[in-house]
Amino acid sequence: MRFKLALLFAILLLVAGFYASGFYARVDVHEVRRWVEGAGAWGGLAFVAAHALLQPLGVRSIFFLLSAPLIWSPAHAVLLNWSGAIVASTLAFAFARFVARDWAQKRAPERIRKLDERLATNGFRTVTLLRLVFYTTPALQLALGVSRVRPGPFVLGTALGVLPFTLLMTFFGAEMSTFFWRLVS
Repeated sequence: MRFKLALLFAILLLVAGFYASGFYARVDVHEVRRWVEGAGAWGGLAFVAAHALLQPLGVRSIFFLLSAPLIWSPAHAVLLNWSGAIVASTLAFAFARFVARDWAQKRAPERIRKLDERLATNGFRTVTLLRLVFYTTPALQLALGVSRVRPGPFVLGTALGVLPFTLLMTFFGAEMSTFFWRLVS
């Protein structure tokens, strides 16, 4: 238990230090874009890693969904956004499961335990529906992590449930990109 608390505290310190340092404010968007475009497949991998690591820490998924089509083709952007959403969700799920599941399971009220039982027996369907409605909301990520849903149905339900919104927003981002490039050209 002490290790879990120490891990949680260390992550919170890193996040607070990142925001307090102002590093994020010094990031040059154009320089990042040039680097990602020039990095080839590594740029896509870096994008997925950034999505996976930053989304659970509070960077909104919409940032990634709308920015990927500025760099890659719509089809490639969908694949990268979809991968990023799945990996981000899985990391948040694993973190919550490792750090807080035992604690949360002991303290859950009866009404929540009934819902948790449904997640244990109908995990894929429930996760899919929750993802269709709430996408990758951080609170949902953590709640599913402390629930009894099994990892397999969680990942498959997440993959299917986030796909429609990922497609919609990525193609919307591509259209917005085309529109803005026409304005400045």
